[in-house]
Amino acid sequence: MKKYLTLFIPLAIILVLNAHTIYAEENAEVSATTNVTAETNIGAVTTPAQKRRADADARLKAQMQVQADLKARREANQAEIKTVREAAKDKVKDGREEVRKEMQTKREAFNTEMKEKREAIRTEMKTKREEVKKVIEVKREEAKQKMEDLRAKIKDEKDAVKAKIKETRVLGREKALERFDTAVERISKLKDKVNTQVTKLEAKGVDVTTALSFVATAEAKLNEAKTKIAEANALLSLSIDELSTENRTTLRTLAQDTQTLLKNAHQSLNDAIKSLRDALKMKVETTL
Repeated sequence: MKKYLTLFIPLAIILVLNAHTIYAEENAEVSATTNVTAETNIGAVTTPAQKRRADADARLKAQMQVQADLKARREANQAEIKTVREAAKDKVKDGREEVRKEMQTKREAFNTEMKEKREAIRTEMKTKREEVKKVIEVKREEAKQKMEDLRAKIKDEKDAVKAKIKETRVLGREKALERFDTAVERISKLKDKVNTQVTKLEAKGVDVTTALSFVATAEAKLNEAKTKIAEANALLSLSIDELSTENRTTLRTLAQDTQTLLKNAHQSLNDAIKSLRDALKMKVETTL
């Protein structure tokens, strides 16, 4: 009996242990099943947090769609703006080309007009110069002959004192005329220099119309001065005797007029020089 009890106790212990093991495994399976079921139930049931998340996802998708639409619209607008801009550029380019051609036509017409005007000024100056030259040459020749006649009369003068006075008077008159001739020659040389510069700058494309107009004015004043000098020369060669009051007044007026004309001629030449400087400066600035 004791022998059987001894065998039964270990068997009972083994059975108890096996029972506990099976129970533990069953509990583990039940727990795992319960967890899976709980997780399954949680996925199926919509909680407030899940609803908020779903709403946020929906709003995000809607916002992304709006942004996509805005992007597409923006790209379409940019493409349209680019097309309009290109069309505007082409239109401006065409307009600029038309303006350039119009300006070129006007410039050529202006240059032609200025060239004709310069030629007219030169022709007029040449004509007047030749006319005045002929008149002055005639008057000078007459005055020269009269002066020689006066000198011949001085030689016939028997009174040495009177002869000396008359000779001194003639020399004084000649000196006065020489001073005017010297002034005319000096201004004529300046005029020639200015004309040389006008020709040089005109060949370089500089507008010399204004300067040429000043030169024409100077030459006209110079010719008038030469005429006045010739008149004074004729007056002084009328007689070897002392001038009358009337002739003295006339001579004084001629001398004053001559001085004024020479001064004005010199000023016109200075204006011509300044005009050439300004025209050259403008030419340089427009070509930069």
